[in-house]
Amino acid sequence: MAERTGSRLVLEALKDAGVDIIFGYPGGQIMPFFDEMMDFPVRHVLSRHEQMAVHTADGYARSSGKLGVVVCTSGPGATNLVTGLCTAMMDSAPLLCISGQVPVSFIGTDAFQEADVMALATSVTKHAFLVRTMEELPEVIAEAIFVAQNGRPGPVLIDLPRNIQLGTTSAEVPVLTSLPGYDHNPPVPADQIARANELLAAASKPVCIIGGGCRSSEGAAAEFRKWCELTRVPVANTLQGIGAADPAYAGLLGMLGVHGLWRANEAVCKCDLLIAMGMRMDDRVTGKVDRFAPGAKVVHIDIDAAELGKLVEVDVPIHADLAAALTEWNNLLAAEPAGPFDAWMTEAAGVRDGLPTGDMAEDGMIRPTRLLDAVFEMVGHTPYVSTDVGQNQMWTVQRLRLDDPRKFMSSGGAGTMGYGLPSAIGAALANPGQRVLAVVGDGGFQMALAEMITLHTLGVPVKVLVLDNHCLGMVRQWQQLYFNRRYSGTDMSDNPDFAALARVIGLKGFTLTDAGAVDATLRAWWDHAGPAILHCICSGEENVFPMVSPGVGLDQMMESEHEAPDV
Repeated sequence: MAERTGSRLVLEALKDAGVDIIFGYPGGQIMPFFDEMMDFPVRHVLSRHEQMAVHTADGYARSSGKLGVVVCTSGPGATNLVTGLCTAMMDSAPLLCISGQVPVSFIGTDAFQEADVMALATSVTKHAFLVRTMEELPEVIAEAIFVAQNGRPGPVLIDLPRNIQLGTTSAEVPVLTSLPGYDHNPPVPADQIARANELLAAASKPVCIIGGGCRSSEGAAAEFRKWCELTRVPVANTLQGIGAADPAYAGLLGMLGVHGLWRANEAVCKCDLLIAMGMRMDDRVTGKVDRFAPGAKVVHIDIDAAELGKLVEVDVPIHADLAAALTEWNNLLAAEPAGPFDAWMTEAAGVRDGLPTGDMAEDGMIRPTRLLDAVFEMVGHTPYVSTDVGQNQMWTVQRLRLDDPRKFMSSGGAGTMGYGLPSAIGAALANPGQRVLAVVGDGGFQMALAEMITLHTLGVPVKVLVLDNHCLGMVRQWQQLYFNRRYSGTDMSDNPDFAALARVIGLKGFTLTDAGAVDATLRAWWDHAGPAILHCICSGEENVFPMVSPGVGLDQMMESEHEAPDV
């Protein structure tokens, strides 16, 4: 192999891994890499902030299943990655972030724009590497690409000193199919699958919870839908599990948890068998753990053995890739049917959802929940959808049904404001020609305003719905319910005219204030050929219900502020 620079070696490895687009922001210590990109067949997308570059790559990765790649410079460039890395780590998005670093001989000298990136990144990545010699570079890049995508996906960081980028090597990057000590593809335990099927056959009220593993595991969605039809078990989804079940499946209960639907939470509370698939039993799902599915046996399938029994005691733990486990189970069901449970499914699905109804406006102001009902009725189950974090997110996930788990992007575990717009841009780049709906609140949107410039430059058909209730809505809701209406730091009555701001940047901007204009405005905004912003000025009084207060179980849901207990 001919001599080439370290930068070229990395780019060749990325190309061989199927990477054709890189997100990022240049700077002093990553200039050699950016210079090499000029002569390499890879597209670079310039975000306006390194955190937003990570979120954009995250949306790209979640919506495509491909590796998302981010490149930035040292010091503040690298430290700006941390929030995005944390977001991807919590939600298992496969990313590779490459940060420039000062030359190896300068590390530890407090050189200009030096930061200890390894110390910062270790807790928010699957693994972080600091390359110190040219000899170790090929193995590092191979391991980083492998670890990010295999097993439970997640972000990996390579800290790449400037002298390594400029150095030369004739070495080749190895092709990895395994790593010592890394159990990325455990064999399906057939005995545990058989035990799970025995419990299912003996159950009278089983419930399945599907999580984000259905998005991460290749082929899992098809196998899961086959499993649903074979068993006719009621299915609830986590926030990350939206789109896993067929949206027309009669047993689809919707999201469960702290802001879950009444029917989903009630079914979990009543079930005698809980089957958790590709989800991690986090506190937003379970509420008070000892009141979570209290009378149920528990089967839990997950690629990450650390999640099995971590919070909820499991009777049948199944450490396996979800698609592989479901394939084995479906084969067993064909020979030894368990179910169907149509009567129980009809009973569980027949429980009310608990969502508000009524007019589009109240006291002259558009109600955001009713507006979202109109939006989702218009767009159906097919578009890609991203959200920001807060009330806009919870209102969306309570209502959203999609036909593919890779069509939904939202920050779940980290709850990162500012995620909605950049992740939508990433999804649009990963799926050319597809409209992407970004539902954002006025707070989170302002954390990512500069990405409107990126959106304008790219011209991809992202439709941004800004629900402007002139406050940090979810915080305000908690202040109303639990802090005696002491609204500290949540007033945003000084919000700008977002539609006018969009037009200044060059985007199409729409404004909606009149309930009578909802249908026409939504249609004009959605049908616009390019990117468009819809600024909806809506009521600041509407809260997210149903809701489970902190410290109580899913069986203690409330539907109004009048039911809030003291905490």
